Amino acid sequence: MRRECSSLASEHEHMSRARLEFLSKEDIERVHATSIRILEEVGARVNSEHVTKMLVDAGASMRASGNRVLFPEELVRSSLRSAPKSFVLAGKDKSNDLNLPTEDRLYLANGGEGIFIKDMISGESRYASTEDVLNFTVLTEEMPQIDLWWQMVGAIDQPPEKKYLIELSIAFANTNKHIQSMAGSGPEARKSIEMASLFTDGPEGLAKRPVLSTVLCPISPLTFEKGLAEAQIEFSRAGIPVVAMVAAVAGLTSPATLIGTIAQANAENLASLVISQVAKKGSPWVYSSDSSAGDLKIGSVNYGAFETFVMRAGSAQMARHYGLPSMMAGVGLENQTLRMTDVEDGVPFMVIQSLIDSDLGSGIGGVDQAAGASYEQYIIDVWTWDLAKGFARPFETDDAAISFETIKAAALDGNFLSKRHTISSFRKEFYAISHPKAVLTGSAGDRVPGALLKRARDEASRILAKPRKPLASRDQLEQMERIVKRP
Repeated sequence: MRRECSSLASEHEHMSRARLEFLSKEDIERVHATSIRILEEVGARVNSEHVTKMLVDAGASMRASGNRVLFPEELVRSSLRSAPKSFVLAGKDKSNDLNLPTEDRLYLANGGEGIFIKDMISGESRYASTEDVLNFTVLTEEMPQIDLWWQMVGAIDQPPEKKYLIELSIAFANTNKHIQSMAGSGPEARKSIEMASLFTDGPEGLAKRPVLSTVLCPISPLTFEKGLAEAQIEFSRAGIPVVAMVAAVAGLTSPATLIGTIAQANAENLASLVISQVAKKGSPWVYSSDSSAGDLKIGSVNYGAFETFVMRAGSAQMARHYGLPSMMAGVGLENQTLRMTDVEDGVPFMVIQSLIDSDLGSGIGGVDQAAGASYEQYIIDVWTWDLAKGFARPFETDDAAISFETIKAAALDGNFLSKRHTISSFRKEFYAISHPKAVLTGSAGDRVPGALLKRARDEASRILAKPRKPLASRDQLEQMERIVKRP
């Protein structure tokens, strides 16, 4: 659970942060070997003739039945070699740049693509709309705890063929943070790239400073849908980082064992990596998992299961093993807020999520197994994260931090309190000194059921009532509108 963070060192030489690990070195090698065997012997269904031909021309082959692409080990190895191990997810201004990988923190996004809005106080739900996309974009821009934008909900009121582009145009018009979007086809990806280029020095500037990245999910087990696969090669050729968010469900779309799901998800990630690297060698790519336990009684996901976080910890280890940037989903309290009377009640749940060794995380604001979103949930998740993130911050671990001389002196006079080392270190070493609610045991005091939800609703309303102006020029707004309207 230790790794040196030399970039963070000032007068101290070593820093370490707590990390949740599941796999041993032998397990990691076993998962990798099994993944290679899966790709060589089972392969993946790639439902695009164009992408399939591209892969075969690069050295892949087809099963005798002709419906699955087989990936030879050398093609996987060459893709691992060519994939960049560090790059930037650029903001529209450099103050919002996210440099990957990160040693000292987890960059956080909200949840993605819910289809309904839930009122956590009344329990009522309604379909999400374009206005909700705008509102959550404004909240994301306002909240310093959120580092990048992902569409919290979908604009369900828009035509399906325009939906992603409308959501993307709302993001570019209302946030300066890095934008992570989606596309369902090659033509839609090309329009997304064109739109993003408006905010850089054209396509070449976009490749150097990608203000846009994209989440494209392999379909478990081992399937790449036509539109998503063709969108992926367009994004990769443009230098847009691709996040391969695998969403395997243990017992339903992957093995019922944790390590079995990790192995299948790893194979799906590696297949996605090959697609991006064959499309353009050196294109930025992010290892990702939204894998979860399954609820076999109702045939659904179970994001709240303890084992879900263990699986994601294992997937994060595989990404580190390859030296690749990673994004693990699942940072959020979901419906746990209904039982909370203060933010500290949620800290133990988010502490587990904060310790997963990933560069990027997502999930803020999601409810009902990420199928929907809530304004109250979004605010409470942000407040809770502000406390929980302190548990995964880096700590100094060099000789000065150990302080042999302090131990020696205190052993003689029995007094640590008066020592300079104590005075200079205690406040920064223990987060709860400056953040009293950053504790795992809760605190005594009067609690009013429902008060936290009402306070969160008021905060969301306060932010959304503030005057706002577009964060894009008139020309950029007009050009985005033309791109959306163009057939």
